[in-house]
Amino acid sequence: MYWKTIALAILLTCVPISIVSFISWHVGNQYLIRQHQQNNEELVKDTARQIDEQFSQLVQYAVHMISNPILKPSLADRNFVDQFEKTQELSDTLYFIENGDPLIDQAYLYVEKQNKIMQPMLGLRTLDNPADAVAWRNIMRSDKGIFWTNHLSKPFNQGNSSHAIVMKLPFNSQQSYGALVLYVNPAKVHLNANSEQVAFVLDGEDTLVGQSDASMQYPEVIPDIQEVMSTTKRSYDTQMHFQLPMKNDKLLVSALSFEKMGGIWTFVSGTPSSAITAPTGPYRHVVLTYWGVSLLLALALSWFASKRMYRPIRRMVDLFKEGKSETTTENNELKYIEEKWRQYRSVNETLQSNLNQSIPKVREALINQFVSGQAAHLTESEIAEKLQGLQLDITKQHFFIIVCQLHSLSEDRGQLTAKDHQLLAYAAINLLHEMSERLASYVHTIDFMDGSFAVIGFVPAASPVEELKSPLKELSADMIGTLRDVMNMPATIVVSGPAGVWTDVPYLLEQGRRALSYRSFTSESQLLEASVVLEQANLEVEFPFDLEQEFTHTLNLGLEKEAEEILIRFVEVLQNDGAPEWVVHQGLMRLKNSLYRSMLQSNRNPYALYDGVKLQEELEALRDSNACIGWFRTSIIKPYIEVLHKSYHQSMKHIVDQVILTIKENYMSDISLETLATEANVSVSQLSKAFRQMTGSNYIDYLTSIKMNHCKKLLVTTDMKISEIAKAVSYQPPYFNRMFKKLEGMTPGQYREQFNSVQADRKQA
Repeated sequence: MYWKTIALAILLTCVPISIVSFISWHVGNQYLIRQHQQNNEELVKDTARQIDEQFSQLVQYAVHMISNPILKPSLADRNFVDQFEKTQELSDTLYFIENGDPLIDQAYLYVEKQNKIMQPMLGLRTLDNPADAVAWRNIMRSDKGIFWTNHLSKPFNQGNSSHAIVMKLPFNSQQSYGALVLYVNPAKVHLNANSEQVAFVLDGEDTLVGQSDASMQYPEVIPDIQEVMSTTKRSYDTQMHFQLPMKNDKLLVSALSFEKMGGIWTFVSGTPSSAITAPTGPYRHVVLTYWGVSLLLALALSWFASKRMYRPIRRMVDLFKEGKSETTTENNELKYIEEKWRQYRSVNETLQSNLNQSIPKVREALINQFVSGQAAHLTESEIAEKLQGLQLDITKQHFFIIVCQLHSLSEDRGQLTAKDHQLLAYAAINLLHEMSERLASYVHTIDFMDGSFAVIGFVPAASPVEELKSPLKELSADMIGTLRDVMNMPATIVVSGPAGVWTDVPYLLEQGRRALSYRSFTSESQLLEASVVLEQANLEVEFPFDLEQEFTHTLNLGLEKEAEEILIRFVEVLQNDGAPEWVVHQGLMRLKNSLYRSMLQSNRNPYALYDGVKLQEELEALRDSNACIGWFRTSIIKPYIEVLHKSYHQSMKHIVDQVILTIKENYMSDISLETLATEANVSVSQLSKAFRQMTGSNYIDYLTSIKMNHCKKLLVTTDMKISEIAKAVSYQPPYFNRMFKKLEGMTPGQYREQFNSVQADRKQA
């Protein structure tokens, strides 16, 4: 390979003189051209800024002039012939406007209702030509108060220019009676062009507005420049440099875009390359001399160059072999490099293929991260940009969320394992995903791994958001029917949305999941609308505190059957008050906690008997009252009854039952624990301990609770004085007041007033 390189280097030194000369001459010309473009760049910017300022001044001048009171709306109905003096004054005003700015060629006043125009030299004329009448009438259809047009020809053969600024009259009014049209004189556009420089100004539609004198010598380049501009995406302050072929020459073009009158205007400056490279003519003999010297030096340095040329190739080969014990018999290093390059390219294509396959997973992970609130710091545009990079466009989209909670399956299916539940949930997710594609262009699902999941739908924003609600409800109803008919699976579906912006999606998801807990506490399928459900969520449910206390006392006495009956009444009371699912769950958890408190008071450890976390998870998974009652019977009542049966002594249980009966029959008199212990022939300590174990409270607290409940009943059902009520239960009035306020947080009188006000409010309702 080394000697081949030497032969190639010697061959290259013998290239004909024309090639060397051409390269030297070309390099010199390119240098001059680059220098010219660098020097011309600031001139282009200054000229574009001057043109911008020139038209800005014209617009400011025009806006100032149309505020003249003479251009008032009454012109629409004025009789210009009868009111000659006002007509003449109006003509003088137009003459003043025409001569107020050098860019203005002619100024026209157009009155749409009368189909007339006025110009100082032309006077007041009616647009008799239908084409002219239509063209002038069309300018009133624009929704802009001031705009640029290049399609409005001057009427009555007043010239070929069609570039004009149109200002509706009155300015910034919803109803315009006419317009002031200022035609621009292209010759007055300041272009800063020398005698050899081609300069153009193109408006927002790439129509020629003005040109330099030199550009008139090259009329053929204007269409080429307009074609280049039309295929180039431009914005404010966009700079471009390109070359256009001309006859025996090239035009070096520089262009700068700027914003004007709602469009992107462009100033184009071009210079023939022959004018730039003209100074290089006298120096051609220098180029020839340079070639001769370079040929001699090339022959002398060819050997040296061949060695230097070989070094990068050797270095690249070493890099491929670095860290590898690789041996090769190939003497052609370039071929070896090519083979390695193909290997690395194959690896790169494999990695790219793996990346493309992982994009959907990354996209789903990003959506999950956003809806879970972990990417709340991202704005709408930032998340749209990230998803755009993952091949998902969320612009011009509406979004909806359907949250589905699968219910317990019917018992005729038999006992299902956790894996069976997962498979059924997976099938339901796929089914709802497929059904959602009938309405959405893209569907994303989230499995919450608790029997519930969410479907996020992306719908093209072809219609307002409100029109999406009806088909969304129909889709949700079809989902419930399909789950019931195909999979025999009841479910609750919550519809949340739709929304017009992506940043509302986490809120919609949160609403949907919250609304699930407000479903009616039955195992039947239900369809809920999140916004409606949450608006009606502030329900007042009366908690059955008396049943809670009765349940605890009954269970502490070991009365399993009676406790189960109280439990059923407890759930029925909650359901009769219209309590949703979460309220029933919370009520049962409160009942469990009340039992915990009673066990602690009787020196029993509830945490050794129950697993609180597991119990709460099991309860929250239940979707109907019968399942909750059965669970409470199996998981709460039976284990506790078994513990009581092991710890109770039958004779002591009978004594405590008798004490409780005595208290209920004689609580209005003063009964002491010592008296009851003596009558039962047991010690006070034995009776106190047994009473606390079986009732969950000590004797004094139990007796006080019975008396206070009777007092509260007397307060709300009779007109007895408070002192009489206190004496009825063997209390002194001051002691009764203190004890009542300590237990209830208010005095007996306040308690009676509060109950009476609540009853009055209910009657009014």
